[in-house]
Amino acid sequence: MRVTVQHTMALKEMPGYIENRLTELVSRLDAVCDYLRIADDEASEGRFVDASEEIDVLRQHLSIIDQNLEEVQSLCLSYEKIRIQNNTPEMPPEEAPHA
Repeated sequence: MRVTVQHTMALKEMPGYIENRLTELVSRLDAVCDYLRIADDEASEGRFVDASEEIDVLRQHLSIIDQNLEEVQSLCLSYEKIRIQNNTPEMPPEEAPHA
């Protein structure tokens, strides 16, 4: 069963949260490499069913990693957009370009 959890955080907390998520992803990718090495070893020793099982676990982890990467990418872009908007001075209505 999968559950989607959304939470609210202060804007100033976002960079730290993004950094933590990326650090977690590095660890997960390291673990994925371990599964791949195990699958490679199993196949090299002729245990193809065992290799297939490791590959299945690997694929599941990669799917989760992909979802996490999508979340972090979205957070990065959203944060940058908000940061730019907050740092761009607003033009008074009389100076705004007319379409």
